Amino acid sequence: MHTQIHGLGRMQKFHEREQSALYEDIMMPVGYTHDPFCRVAGKNRWEYPWHRYYADTDSIWLAIELHPIS
Repeated sequence: MHTQIHGLGRMQKFHEREQSALYEDIMMPVGYTHDPFCRVAGKNRWEYPWHRYYADTDSIWLAIELHPIS
């Protein structure tokens, strides 16, 4: 999960590691936290889509990773 602390940014998801594969663009105003991206894929195994944080202005953001046990 990512939380926008200051400024304006976005989280972008891609089907593959290529700009043209963008499929979701989540706007991140101050105070916004997006839903978790990861999915449990097996015991101690998680999957994430290709993603990036993109800052539209000077920004401060916080990334938190919570990995479920199962």
